[in-house]
Amino acid sequence: RLIDTAKYAATELGLPMVAVATSLAHDGLASPVASLEREKATISYGVHTPLAVLADLDFIRRAPAAQLRSGVGDALTNLSATADWELSHRVTGEAVDGLALAIARTGAEAVLRHPGTIANDDFLASLANALIQGGLAMGMAGSSRPCSGGCHEIAHALQALHPGLAGHGEQGAIGALFCTWLRGDETLFAELAAAMRRHGLPRTPEELGLTVEELATAIECAPRTRPGRYTILEHRELDSVAISRHLTEMMHELD
Repeated sequence: RLIDTAKYAATELGLPMVAVATSLAHDGLASPVASLEREKATISYGVHTPLAVLADLDFIRRAPAAQLRSGVGDALTNLSATADWELSHRVTGEAVDGLALAIARTGAEAVLRHPGTIANDDFLASLANALIQGGLAMGMAGSSRPCSGGCHEIAHALQALHPGLAGHGEQGAIGALFCTWLRGDETLFAELAAAMRRHGLPRTPEELGLTVEELATAIECAPRTRPGRYTILEHRELDSVAISRHLTEMMHELD
C-alpha cells in the first residue's frame, strides 16, 4: 500500500513523483490508480502517473518471495484482461485502445514465456518491465481495463469473502486461469498453467486454501465487484453449480 499512498498524497499535494520499486508485488508502480482501504473496503482513486520508475534489482531480489510471486500473477492476468476487453468490444461495442492493449499484453507475454524464476535477475527485469508496462497501458486507456477483467473481479471477490487468503496477484492469476478455461483458449490455458506451476502460483482451489464450492461462490459473486464491466464472467452468467462443474473439469485437465 505504500506506493499507492505515496501516489495519492503526491496527487493531492500537486507534487511530481518518482517511484522507487523495492518489490514487484503488483502493477501499481506506474499506474494512474491508487487502491486504498477505507472502512474495510478497497477504493480506487485516480492519481497522477509517476514521472519515472526506478527498479533496483539489489533491493528487489531481497523482497519476500510471496510478494514477487504475487507480482508474477498480476503481470500474467493482463493476458486474460485484454481478452476480456476484446470480448466486450465484440459483444457490447466498447472502445478498445489498441496501443494500450498491445503494451499490456506484450509485457505479460514476456513473463509468460521467460524460462527464468524469481531467483534470476533477468527474469526480475522482465517482470519489472511488464508491471510498468501495465501501469502505462492503464494510463493510456484512462482506466484499469487493459489489466483488469474477470480475473480481477474474482480477486476482489476473494479478498472480500476470504481476506488475507493470498496475495492479490495470486488470486488474480487463478482467476485468469479460470477465465481462460471458460473462453476455451486451450493454447493460452496450457501456457498459463505451466507458467503458474513454474512460479509456484496456486492453480486449484485446494492450492489456494479453499474448497471447490468456496471458490465457485466467490466466482459467482465476482461480477458484482465491478458493475458495468463486461467480461467472460458476465458473458457466460454461470451459477455456482455450473462454476463448480467447470472448476472440477479444469482441475482434471491440470492433472
